[in-house]
Amino acid sequence: MRIVVVFAALAGAALVAAGAIGVHAVPDAAGERWSSALTFGFVHVLAALVAAHRPAGGRLALASAILLLTGVVLFSGVQMAKLLYLGMNTGSITTPFDALSGLVPVGGISFIAGWIVLAASAAISRRA
Repeated sequence: MRIVVVFAALAGAALVAAGAIGVHAVPDAAGERWSSALTFGFVHVLAALVAAHRPAGGRLALASAILLLTGVVLFSGVQMAKLLYLGMNTGSITTPFDALSGLVPVGGISFIAGWIVLAASAAISRRA
């Protein structure tokens, strides 16, 4: 589970840095999407840390944490990369990250699956 904590901590640090960068580089029109991506990222980084520290969590808890962190990268990360690129290249309507747009819903599904697997881990665990 140590790798989950390392990755979650690095993702948290990256989200804080992204929040600071976004204030200066993301256009006001995209601010709500940026805030949403940050919020989703932070909530799921914290959920991954909870999953990683569940007593008797086992493989399901680890799978949950991995799914949640995958969602952070695919959902929050792809959206933030696109918005940041647009903010730094005003007037541009396409980004190099547009090809990755199909991964955003996969990230959302990963979030949902992570929560379901975490629930399953708790439901079948013998300890609290």
